[in-house]
Amino acid sequence: ANAPATDLTVEAAGGLLGLQGDGGRPPLPIGYPQASFHAGVQAAADALIALYARRSSGLGQHLDVSMQACMVWTLMNATGYPPMLGSDVPGYGADRASPPVVLVRPPRVVACADGYVVIGIHVPGVGERTLAQLVSRARAAGDDSELLTKYDWQHWITLLASGEVSADEVNAAIAAVIGWIGTTTKATLQQLAVEDGFLLAAVQCVSDLYVDPQLFSRDYWTDIGGRRYPGPFAKLSATPLRTDRAAPALGSANHFAEPTAPRRALAAEVDLPRPAFNHLRVADFSWVGVGPMIAKSLADHGATVVHVESANRPDVLRQLPPFKNGEVGLDRAFFMANFNTSKLGLALDMSGDAGRRIARQLIDWADVVIESFTPGTMAKFGLDYASLAVQRPDLIMLSTCMRGQTGPQRRYGGFGNQGAALAGLVNITGWPDRPPVGPWGAYTDFITPRYGTAALVAALHHRADTGAGQYIDLSQIEAGMHFIEPLLLDYNVNGRDARSPGMFSPYASPHGTYRCAGAERYIALAIETAAQWRALAKLLGSAALQPSYLEYLSARRAAAATIDSEINAWCAQRDAFAAANALQQAGVPAYAVLRPTDLYLDAQLNYRGFFVSNRHAVMGDLTSDGFATQFSHRQHGPYSAAPIIGEHSEMVLRDIIGMNAQDYAPLAAQGVFV
Repeated sequence: ANAPATDLTVEAAGGLLGLQGDGGRPPLPIGYPQASFHAGVQAAADALIALYARRSSGLGQHLDVSMQACMVWTLMNATGYPPMLGSDVPGYGADRASPPVVLVRPPRVVACADGYVVIGIHVPGVGERTLAQLVSRARAAGDDSELLTKYDWQHWITLLASGEVSADEVNAAIAAVIGWIGTTTKATLQQLAVEDGFLLAAVQCVSDLYVDPQLFSRDYWTDIGGRRYPGPFAKLSATPLRTDRAAPALGSANHFAEPTAPRRALAAEVDLPRPAFNHLRVADFSWVGVGPMIAKSLADHGATVVHVESANRPDVLRQLPPFKNGEVGLDRAFFMANFNTSKLGLALDMSGDAGRRIARQLIDWADVVIESFTPGTMAKFGLDYASLAVQRPDLIMLSTCMRGQTGPQRRYGGFGNQGAALAGLVNITGWPDRPPVGPWGAYTDFITPRYGTAALVAALHHRADTGAGQYIDLSQIEAGMHFIEPLLLDYNVNGRDARSPGMFSPYASPHGTYRCAGAERYIALAIETAAQWRALAKLLGSAALQPSYLEYLSARRAAAATIDSEINAWCAQRDAFAAANALQQAGVPAYAVLRPTDLYLDAQLNYRGFFVSNRHAVMGDLTSDGFATQFSHRQHGPYSAAPIIGEHSEMVLRDIIGMNAQDYAPLAAQGVFV
């Protein structure tokens, strides 16, 4: 708890750093420090939850937020590999420099005519359709090769698995698509992605964000004192977020007089602590990442959350590894289970009127509705907020998607990989002499839920005060941009368009990852102060590091090559964990670059009880990621493992919706509850 730390070392301790970068070089951080942002938003959301709990209990409490644990929550499905398969993600452990040979390895970042785009053609369903659509575009542009017309590329994963198409043919089709992308501008590609539904996104520079037409259409930017700031991370219909003044000048509030209005009265009698959302009812129509994690945050704090899904259109996360013991199955995926703890599961096909009527009955029961369909879909179902609020003015509804519910690109679909590209995070992550590599995984999927939870709980506070609900429009891009807000302001004020900095830090030197003994073992080390530098120089003992002028950041930057050489030589003969411990004991911010398997052995995470276990209906005892924040007055969930498809359907239909057996049987026969 008291070890010296920086954002870089915390990102190493949380596992994100070890999953990023090129295999032939050391692990690489995102190009602007991220751990403080994650912890700050987590703290904001959890403070609002604690305040909501205080409404009923009358008790305040102390919140202890672990930046390290916040970073573990950015690892997507990587923490599932140790408990599911007993290993690290293939290609990201000891085999990092020589990943397993894969017959088809679709690229993620692809060069276009004026920059880069991120594509996702390996995702079941939508990714397969993306390859088919890109093949169609390549053909329209003049590629008349027989291969592109020979197969139905919309099902290339299935065709490859059955042997109907060879790996060489798939790779050739991908090469043809990459060739066409290389002749097309990223703005054109982005517009085609909106029109055709590609899983493709432009890798936007900071300068691109300031001219992004979707952001302008949503009136996103906020001008204060001649500077253009990113706008609200979410749009709340009744209590809009405001940024209406600049940061305070030093000392400007020294003589501030607190308003004389009395503090709001709390409960007259203090009750025994209970979950913050003990009586809250939530209808969760979301899927994949952001929406389910927001709903999970309510469920893990005691809300009754009914998660609605259908095996006829299974959640992407149910189709992605790791699977329990490597056995593929919709109810055997760690990815899905990790994001949906403490919920009830209702299987419901909403493609027909009967399913939509039942969905409406569930909404009538709920206090909160969360959905992540393509904008306009809920309106087609007659379940949009405007329609629902006529009879339910107290209803709170949150819709989340890539680009928001309004504007010319509102129907653009994608995952957090595409979100990171459009929000400017991919472009700043990489080596200066190479194309950007971007953050690990669907990165904005792990930024946005914390903002969404904060917005939703703020709306619950408003409803508790006024009785009125409201609508929340949450865009992944608009939330994600706040994690590089200083870079946006730097461009707006100084004209600097941020690029991939490699290991460069604006405030620390040395700052990087250094190879230790063993296969692909590294430590992260960052020196921010003169005292930290003196501690490092004393520990390493090299004469080259002793001159007093190296206490200054600028001098260390000038001598970076010599300093890195000395650190590398010291680390090369040492175990990463022993080296990090020696550095910490000396007062130097350092940590071993942890792999997912290391996280389960980490003394700090174990001391805080981060990983939790619940009994899953199919997978048995299942370990999943726990809470980043410890609340002093009660132990929160997860209370139960995530549901399998339809696990609680009969109970929900009977006890929540009030359906009797006579009504249930004919609808079940029609396939409504699958």
